[in-house]
Amino acid sequence: MDPIQQDSERHQRQSMSQRAWSRGVPLDNQRSPDLLISPPLEHYEMSPRPISTLSRLTDEEISWDRPLLSSRTKSVDEETQRSSDRRTSDWSYAKVTEDPRDQYEGDLGPAQHRGKQNSRSTLPGMEGSKISKPITRTEWSRYFNGWIVHLPAILVTTAVLLIGSIQFYWYPEIGPLVSGYRLDTDIISNILQFVAKLHELLIVASLSSIALAMYRRRLVTTGVRLGFLTGGYRVGDLNYLRTSSFRHQGLNRSKPWELLLPGFLVFATILSTIVGPASAVLLLPSLGWYEFDTSSAFSKIEPPLLYWWNRRAIWFRAPFSEYTECQGPAGVYRDYCPAGGFPVISSWVRDYAATDLTNNLTFYSTSSDIRRHLVFTQADDKPNTPSTTLTTTPSHFLMTSIGLFQQFIHSSDVGALSREPRYRLTAKGGANVNSPTGEGSGFYQPFVQSRCTIHDKGYLADTPGSVSFPTKSLNCFDDADCLQSQRKPREFNESKWLNNANLDNISASSTFFLDKENSTVVYLNGMIPDSTSGESRNLVYICSLYASWAPSNFSMDPSVSDSLQSTFSNDKSMRDMYYGKSQDDIRVIRFGSNWFKSLNPHWNISNTTTTSGVNQIILNFSSKVKMNGKTVNVVAPVDGANNTASEIFLAKVFGVYLAEGLARNSQEQRTRIKLNSTDTELTYLDLNEQHGYLGGVHKITPHNNTHLQDEWRDSTTQRNTTFAAFTEVLNTALPINFTAQRYGYGSGQGRKTLEFAQVMMLIYLGIIAVYAATVATGYVLELFKVKSGGERIRVLSVIPWSDLQGLIILALKTPPPSDEDLADAGAGVTSDKVWEKVVRAESDDKRNIQLAFQETTHTRKLDVSRKERYY
Repeated sequence: MDPIQQDSERHQRQSMSQRAWSRGVPLDNQRSPDLLISPPLEHYEMSPRPISTLSRLTDEEISWDRPLLSSRTKSVDEETQRSSDRRTSDWSYAKVTEDPRDQYEGDLGPAQHRGKQNSRSTLPGMEGSKISKPITRTEWSRYFNGWIVHLPAILVTTAVLLIGSIQFYWYPEIGPLVSGYRLDTDIISNILQFVAKLHELLIVASLSSIALAMYRRRLVTTGVRLGFLTGGYRVGDLNYLRTSSFRHQGLNRSKPWELLLPGFLVFATILSTIVGPASAVLLLPSLGWYEFDTSSAFSKIEPPLLYWWNRRAIWFRAPFSEYTECQGPAGVYRDYCPAGGFPVISSWVRDYAATDLTNNLTFYSTSSDIRRHLVFTQADDKPNTPSTTLTTTPSHFLMTSIGLFQQFIHSSDVGALSREPRYRLTAKGGANVNSPTGEGSGFYQPFVQSRCTIHDKGYLADTPGSVSFPTKSLNCFDDADCLQSQRKPREFNESKWLNNANLDNISASSTFFLDKENSTVVYLNGMIPDSTSGESRNLVYICSLYASWAPSNFSMDPSVSDSLQSTFSNDKSMRDMYYGKSQDDIRVIRFGSNWFKSLNPHWNISNTTTTSGVNQIILNFSSKVKMNGKTVNVVAPVDGANNTASEIFLAKVFGVYLAEGLARNSQEQRTRIKLNSTDTELTYLDLNEQHGYLGGVHKITPHNNTHLQDEWRDSTTQRNTTFAAFTEVLNTALPINFTAQRYGYGSGQGRKTLEFAQVMMLIYLGIIAVYAATVATGYVLELFKVKSGGERIRVLSVIPWSDLQGLIILALKTPPPSDEDLADAGAGVTSDKVWEKVVRAESDDKRNIQLAFQETTHTRKLDVSRKERYY
């Protein structure tokens, strides 16, 4: 080798060594040091120029580093090959506004990047190893790829929506019993909250998939705003919605549909923050009452409960049934007599000084642990206003029958209901079983209207016939007798005792009486001595009462209260009935005079004196007090000078007395429950005779054509009736149908939060449905090769950039732009106008995909038909 050639090769090796050291890269034939120490800058052959120098370079001098997005016409490969001979700084821009604070010191330069990726000279060598890829998916794969994400979310959302919408009982309040272990309810709630969180993640993933699919289609077609460049990946990111990039991305008013993508992002982000709590509301069970299937609750018996009385004679036959033993003193302590409530009413009236008679009365059943309330109110709730008194209470026999049945549930096994820690029974008469017309709710309770007025005895004696019984304030419910009494009121004319001096200064009362037999309006009058004003006088009260049967249902929650609840026993329902807002199936009661003998029984208190239930009560109306040194009578419960208060007091007492008498209704029958029955055998239990000689389960079978056989315990008796006749009587008894509810945790309880959660789930399913319909429509249009704007409509399933890392790789591959607005953007954007620029994925002439601004002219759109493949 000649010396010139040797010197040239030596000089070349020295130059390569220096260039290698300048980048901290060892030569191939040198061992890579653990730490590379750069020689002084003056030893570098290609040391970078300071910014001030670079800023004065011509376009030709720096054209190799001008990015594709700034109208560069040559490809990355061409520029890479060119850069192997001449390099300038990779961090410089074409135009830089000088700032003295940004100048480097004279002996310092920008730090050099290490690694082979900095060396553009390696790109030409990699040309052969590059693999081209399609941008969109094939025909069949694009149909199913995107829906893989949505399917789990759709299925789980549908399941959660059904679980939360259908009322279904899960487990009792104390927790379910699993293999003998009582599982704590908090554990179940925690597990379900975790499931709700997973459901939330599935929905967010589904919404993100839609947003990302829309975003990537936009990126390869019309482009996206630079402020929205990462928006497709940020569903659920509330902070992104607050950023300047999102808020200042701008809008082309000629293309308002551009708002669709950011608008969907906002909507999906808000929805993603709500679906989690909404899913928990639907999934987590709530405490409440849940229906109990009757066949399961009473699987060991045959409902209904039977009250042994003709169903059509209990409420609608007049006059009422009469018992002779109820017409004497025994009538006040036999609970099945109309006056059976007298002891409680008498005690209630005597306690007026303690209660002002504002408290409701409570009546008990002696054979079962159950009670009922007698409630009253005024038709006009304004104080000190004359108005009709309204009174009601459940029937006594219903209370006793329900109480006996409730005890039987606790002491025996009637089915699954006996094993429930808390349940509620609701008694209904069944459809069309009690009304004589075949209509009605089945069960009724007395509803009494009462109105009294007070007058001075002397005035009445001097002007006979001047006043009438107060019937105009009664609601007659279209009854002819009542309407007649309003058109022509009954005059008060009791001259026989008004002029009787022996009745002065004593309390007296008539019994209940009628205008005529089998009529509806009941009357009562009497007298109370009063000297409140300082003068001795006698107050005469005259009262009108009107009673009817009001439809009602009854319920009982034995674990909380032993009180029988009625749907009609409240102020609102009574006022609604009185004012005619609810008069469905109300039945006016017709009375017979003989029944009042049981309602107000008489008895002797001495050999010469007779009293009655009403007379014993009115003795409490007047008291003797000393006034001005004299003992006088005054109206005790109220101020005698306040006639309105006295009238309300009297109407309340007499209305309570009549309502309680109707609730007892002279009935003493038995309550029976069928255990099982066939065509030739009937087994039942008499709940009134569970104990004693005749007590126990009765088994009824045919004995012959004229007799049946009754077996109970160890006894057998033949009765003089046929088996068919006995079952026929059974079918005419009053059925008491029960529906059971159990208290515990379950789903489907109606509430506002549940409705809101259901709406959220339906909104998500609606989004999926609209998106699916839109995609399907696009597929149809694509199938028929429909064009829009000169281009064929296609439903794109873009492959790359499925996550943000892929987009970052694309950005790294793209040379930095020379846009003036981005010159100093590395440390933060100066002008918000940057975010308005539109950027899209495009290709250079060597099919390298890069990000390009909308105004770029040297790149071309990507081919979405899969005819070309890209790097």
